[in-house]
Amino acid sequence: MDKKGSYIKYILIKILYVIIIPIILYDIILIAQTIIKPDETPSIFGIKTFNIISSSMKPTIGINDIVIVKKVDSSKLKENDIITFNINGDVITHRIIKIENVNNEQIYITKGDSNEVSDSDKITYDNIEGKYLFKIPKIGKVLNFLKNKIVFTAILVILIISFIYEKKKLQIKVRRKEKRRKWDRAKNSGNT
Repeated sequence: MDKKGSYIKYILIKILYVIIIPIILYDIILIAQTIIKPDETPSIFGIKTFNIISSSMKPTIGINDIVIVKKVDSSKLKENDIITFNINGDVITHRIIKIENVNNEQIYITKGDSNEVSDSDKITYDNIEGKYLFKIPKIGKVLNFLKNKIVFTAILVILIISFIYEKKKLQIKVRRKEKRRKWDRAKNSGNT
């Protein structure tokens, strides 16, 4: 393989390590949390991720965007904030359009940006998964693809094989250099 081909291969492997390995580690942590606490949405340092599957928040958030949210104190929530909440197992990301105080409890009235009417469910603080921090556009398709067990296993196997291959290749290079040095020393000692 020529130098340019080797360089491209090197870059692709590094990209694979930098992008795929953290995603795999992240997934493993989330899976472990789901097993330990099945009734809670898994998080890392209080940060949760959700894949958007509807267009109710367009144009702000679109289908297959990943939203990053963080649980915050109720005093930090205000009108116009975007929140992710859980109602009867359905996870929804909508904007707070009004906050009411009912029987000394705050009720959050929400609505999707592209919806005509507000949500019928009254959201309490206990329903809120977190306040929207930012989104990663269109990465949801990739994450859904990686969550497929066959794909996940195949990528893991490819990473392990690539790692072993690169390690063996490095060992061969080191052995060749050592042989050259010995040969050069033997050649130079024969000349004197």
